[in-house]
Amino acid sequence: MKKELKFKEILENIIGDINEAKRKANSIYSAGNIKTSGDEVEDLIREKISLFLPERYLVKQGHIVNSEGKVSNQFDIIIFDRLSTPKFFESKNQTVFYPIESVLAVGEIKKTLRQNDLVDFGKKIKFLKVDMKRQLIENTFFGEKLNPSTTLNDMMNMSSSKKYKNSLFSFIFAIDEEKIDDLEIDDSNEFMPNDIYILNWGFYIYGKMENEKLIPKIIDEESDIDGLIEVRKSGILCLATMFNQLINHLNNSKIEPFSISHYMTDKDIYGADPSLMKVYNVKQEKKQ
Repeated sequence: MKKELKFKEILENIIGDINEAKRKANSIYSAGNIKTSGDEVEDLIREKISLFLPERYLVKQGHIVNSEGKVSNQFDIIIFDRLSTPKFFESKNQTVFYPIESVLAVGEIKKTLRQNDLVDFGKKIKFLKVDMKRQLIENTFFGEKLNPSTTLNDMMNMSSSKKYKNSLFSFIFAIDEEKIDDLEIDDSNEFMPNDIYILNWGFYIYGKMENEKLIPKIIDEESDIDGLIEVRKSGILCLATMFNQLINHLNNSKIEPFSISHYMTDKDIYGADPSLMKVYNVKQEKKQ
């Protein structure tokens, strides 16, 4: 008998594990251990997401830091390129502080999605993008337009449809929902999560419908949200779509090589007085 590995069964097993984790977490919560009840679900979901991503990307919880020393709110999910960036600090509970330049996706985990969760998460996204001044790096080959700034590296490695190399993908993953029709959203729609996945309900994707085909978009690539597509199908399609969105985003992104010099801007600390410098001639005279 031939062995088979069916993707559908893998996803079904993951869904079963997540729902069982929520059941256990609710029991732990009822017993009064609130923190452990949350860890039970979040740890499992981060582990499952990690299984589907290329190995160069890590999935952690924690905070993001910029060169000015500003620290973000805690994110349940931070996805970053581990090959291009150093790890500034990791605590015993695996909470990490990573430089803002390395982060490509952030996520929020909810056992049950509630009315104000989108707006609350949007505030975290706004702080990251605006207050922490997250910089978008232009793709010099965007639109297949050649100009003096176009690099061979971008021509070879970047999709011409991508405006930026490091667009931020933001998403919420919930297991269940409460009063889905009453979800609050930011009036400007400027800092909403890119996608919302509710395992046992369905999902919302930022994008558009074209010739009866769903075309996903990344908010950083488009200036305004012009469409949020509701797909009322739970379980396998919901989970598979989230994995697919994350993988596509990461595969089409590129982190520039990290330089710690961005964090050495205080001249009082990192500057050197020229009077304290000497130049030595190390070139030896040739013997006649």
